[in-house]
Amino acid sequence: MNQDLSVLEVNQPPDEQIPVLFSSRDFASPDLALKCFRENTQDLCDILVYGEVKDFHMSSAVLHLSGAVLFEIRASPLRYDRAARHVAKGIDNFHVTLHLAGGAEYVTDDESFLQRPGDIAIVDMTLPNLSRKMPAEDGATREICFAMPRMMFAPLTTSETNPAIRILPREMPYARIMADYMLALWRNAAGLTQAESQGAVQALAHLIIAGVQLSNTRTDVEANLSQDALRAHVKAYIEQKLTLASLGLETLCHEFGLSRASLYRLLAPQSPVGYIQQRRLHRAFAMLISPAFRAWRLMDIALECQFSSDATFIRAFRRQFGLAPGEARKLATQRLNGSPSRVGDPDPRPDAEAMLWITQLTGTLLGDSQL
Repeated sequence: MNQDLSVLEVNQPPDEQIPVLFSSRDFASPDLALKCFRENTQDLCDILVYGEVKDFHMSSAVLHLSGAVLFEIRASPLRYDRAARHVAKGIDNFHVTLHLAGGAEYVTDDESFLQRPGDIAIVDMTLPNLSRKMPAEDGATREICFAMPRMMFAPLTTSETNPAIRILPREMPYARIMADYMLALWRNAAGLTQAESQGAVQALAHLIIAGVQLSNTRTDVEANLSQDALRAHVKAYIEQKLTLASLGLETLCHEFGLSRASLYRLLAPQSPVGYIQQRRLHRAFAMLISPAFRAWRLMDIALECQFSSDATFIRAFRRQFGLAPGEARKLATQRLNGSPSRVGDPDPRPDAEAMLWITQLTGTLLGDSQL
């Protein structure tokens, strides 16, 4: 990259701005750094640390442009809860975010959205939402975010059903153009004059408006689906909503216009509730054996996958896979480290499906295969 916002030349032109920097390394302990960070963001959202507070780390650079605020953030896994009381404080803008490493899951009252590196998230900050940061292999996320006033997005705010979250996927060529522009603006923002900054921010707003309008023109393919296609569509929907407590029989019936009997027939021989729990357990398995979630406690993963307690989670996990969650994590760690179990150890006896998961997923992490 041409320029990092946290490192600026001493001899700057008069119009150049100096970013406001924050680093947890400047504090005596992670606890004090987290306390300061929470105080700085208390009007915006509540902050929850995944894992132990002692593992919290963050560095950020904030630069005020003409008509926008640019953030560059690198941090350990965090959860940001923006509730109604935060919205009531009157922050009337959109956050336009691009992850350079790691990703995020955004959750509203009835939907969840996954953002991968390269995807662009457009978040309406006048509506409540929750975002969970998903770390990269180094255990951190890195993102750039432009906070831009609502008035710059008038064509997007005229609808009464304006969504809280929009994701422009990286597979969309126009989204890749937007991402390239955001990166170019981030790299050069500190050296722009006020007039250049204003023009660049306005251009970004026009790109975002056009990108959203293009994504909205996709045709609705849900009508007249065959049973097989409908089943695949229902299962894909379930996969996207696994972290939502509201996901259940009534939600699926309402979403797809199906009766309870029709939904049971569609997912037979499993019941809808049984299928959802199975998929949540598989999601939990993938998180348990992934190095990216090594800092997460069993309780964190249980709650993330909508189990009411770790005891309930452990019982369901053992019934499904034939071993406890902690044993699955241990086996995966041994495989990743190339260290076989010692002779005579009382090794767990997972069923074939559990061993297949460990082999496939850890094999992918080791580069033995491609997802």
